[in-house]
Amino acid sequence: MTIFETNKTLRKLLAPLLVASLLATLLASSPGPARAADAAPPSLPTFNIPALSQAHIESPLPNVIVVATGGTLAGKASNSTSFQSYSAGTYTMEKLLGDLPVHKTADVSSYQFGNKGSGGYTMQELYDLSLAVDAALEIYDSAVVTTGTDTMEEIAYFLDLTVRSPKPVVVTGAMRPWDVIGTDGPANLYQAIKVAGSNKTQWFGTVVMLNDVIHTAREVTKSNSHRMDTFETPMFGAIGYVDDPAVRIYRLTARAMKAGQSDWATPFDLRTIAKTALPVVEIVYNYQEAGGGAIRALVQDGAKGIVTAGTGAGGISSKMSAARSAAIQDHGVVFASTTRTGSGSTSGSSNGIVAADNLNPQHARIMLMLSLAFSSDFNTIKNWFETVGTQDITSALEQAPIWADGSALTLESRSTTDIIFAWPLALDDERINGYSVYVTGKDVPIARLSATTTSYSASGLLPGTSYSYTVKAIDNSGLESAPLTGTFATDSVLLPGGPTTPITKTEGMIQPANGGSLSLGQLITLNVPKGATEGETKMSIEKLLNSTVPGSQPGVLATSVYELLKDRSGNFLVPVTLTFKFDPSLVKEGQKASIFYFDEELKQWVEIGGTVEGDTITAQTDHFTKFAVFVVDNETAPEPEISFTDIVGHWSEEAIKEAAAAGIVQGYDDGTFKPEKTVTRAEFAVMLMNALQAEESGAPLAFTDNSAIGSWARTAIAQALQLGIVGGYPDGSFRPGATINRAEMASMIAKAISLPTSGTAATSFADNAAIPSWALGAVKSAADEGILHGRSGNRFVPQGTATRAEAVTAILNMLKSDK
Repeated sequence: MTIFETNKTLRKLLAPLLVASLLATLLASSPGPARAADAAPPSLPTFNIPALSQAHIESPLPNVIVVATGGTLAGKASNSTSFQSYSAGTYTMEKLLGDLPVHKTADVSSYQFGNKGSGGYTMQELYDLSLAVDAALEIYDSAVVTTGTDTMEEIAYFLDLTVRSPKPVVVTGAMRPWDVIGTDGPANLYQAIKVAGSNKTQWFGTVVMLNDVIHTAREVTKSNSHRMDTFETPMFGAIGYVDDPAVRIYRLTARAMKAGQSDWATPFDLRTIAKTALPVVEIVYNYQEAGGGAIRALVQDGAKGIVTAGTGAGGISSKMSAARSAAIQDHGVVFASTTRTGSGSTSGSSNGIVAADNLNPQHARIMLMLSLAFSSDFNTIKNWFETVGTQDITSALEQAPIWADGSALTLESRSTTDIIFAWPLALDDERINGYSVYVTGKDVPIARLSATTTSYSASGLLPGTSYSYTVKAIDNSGLESAPLTGTFATDSVLLPGGPTTPITKTEGMIQPANGGSLSLGQLITLNVPKGATEGETKMSIEKLLNSTVPGSQPGVLATSVYELLKDRSGNFLVPVTLTFKFDPSLVKEGQKASIFYFDEELKQWVEIGGTVEGDTITAQTDHFTKFAVFVVDNETAPEPEISFTDIVGHWSEEAIKEAAAAGIVQGYDDGTFKPEKTVTRAEFAVMLMNALQAEESGAPLAFTDNSAIGSWARTAIAQALQLGIVGGYPDGSFRPGATINRAEMASMIAKAISLPTSGTAATSFADNAAIPSWALGAVKSAADEGILHGRSGNRFVPQGTATRAEAVTAILNMLKSDK
């Protein structure tokens, strides 16, 4: 079973839907950047994307939509031999497609987004274009976007960084208008449709195809003002070619190699910001004795970011450098350093200046604009340039040690003069040689430890003082891991005759790419999953004195009150998990322990609930404030009426209510259920075990990514593993955060109720040939029992992602079946 397949064409995935509903679904299904709790969501545009025709639904060919924006491709020449005398964006795409022969490899539709030269589009219009492409890909299997070639590389890279769908997006155009002799327009359009329909660029992001050559949007550039072979990829070369009738891809990109992974999508989700949030970002060009006036003028004109096209490896003149320094210091402008040479890289980021690697100036401008739209933190922007913007592939032979997801420094014990902290074992393709411990900010380690030592005792410290430490793993090749950093405080000195006032606080830096955890001894543990924050975030846990408990207590206090803080505003993008150690002896008959948070506006405690295991209780939250565990009477906390705000009129409304009442699934803290949100493997395992009311203790979890499995899902996954319902991937991972597809869902359900899973008989679905052989028996059994149904056109869509509504409905059907 593989997630990334380059040799299969996707079948049609979704039935025609109202685009307004599609955009609402898009907004609900993927968290964006942090936003204040009282901030209104951005007003998103809607698009009249054409629905699939009945003929296309019934056709076995893939559906490709051409999103047209004009350009030379749609240009009308003054006469048939005037290659340069024409009006760009004259003909409609409907007309152009009508001139082509009927396509042999795809069913083609069109959407006329605009009709003008590429240079005439504003960045706010490109914001709309990106959302239009995503809306179209909710209906169609792939998209071709036609643009003018003047700024095609910038439009393509903007789409590459912002389109959320992994489906193929192919940008094309022409160097000669449609109606001249020798025009390249018809061939480019026909071949681009062929590339999109082949599905071979799924997960690649946006690609550019002209003249039968396929390039990545990040690397392609226009190299000649007139020639038809103008588009080239300096340094790296094309990724593939269209050799009639074959579409051939000859190399993978770093992004394609992340197929199916949670970090495949970039941080730049336009659905979470208004189009007016795109800042002004400009480009300045260095040359012999270049002055600084251009930079000063652009800053005065409102530029928030500036790209320098430097000589050689990014050098700029002394006058430009002085103007750049002033812009950074006085106005907070962020600069990206590139080279004007046409190829090559820059390096050496510093305060306010980020090296753009081998992005050319126009690509770097798009990257910097989007980065500034989503963050004002320089370190976050720098990290995005070094990851999203660089797309480097690290050879396994040269791979530095890595930390498993969720790794962090944790406090083991402390006194007035000592701190003991620990860390997990690092991972490496060779062998870990040891660990270096640093006082954060110092270059020389204070200790070098063996490969089997995973804790350090710091002594001789001052009472009541915070200390920050960093640990790096080192392998046999001398390569160092990324740092793990934690801040811990010693206990305070007790004044003679005074009260006991120990400082009980821990702090740590959490990276969004890895997540992490913080612990205050064994009293409280915070687990932060990957992608929960927009950028590097400092978090702290502090135990407050019982005498400072705010508001009216809802019950008997079973723990101390803990205040959790972070240095970034807004809610978490993904919920974090809190685990408290409490005194179970306080819980009497008819009572329960429950986690509460303190609402600072209402000045009252709000119940979250939680899962109790022995003397610990665990729950999730999407924000920080004060938290505590109280013992309350069961009858004083009745189950709330099932009434989610976003399911009224939804096709699965009654099923959702029934499943929620049965404890199979829960809603979100904001009162929504998000029925169209996709379901992860971990979430579906929890739903399934809740439905089966499994009592098994569970098999030991020995996956390579155990640390990525949240505590809320560990028991359910262990039970499902013991029952033979789930298993790992060939690389030993479980991938709890990967979205579950319909074939996997069918397999898990069939195994859960002992339906036949090994049959090879054909199903009645129109896309039976697309169902993987390992899932065919399960799909047939589940369909025969009425548990799973097809989508439009009687297609099962085995690789389609399952939504929360579909998962709930399938599980209820399973419970109601005779098996």
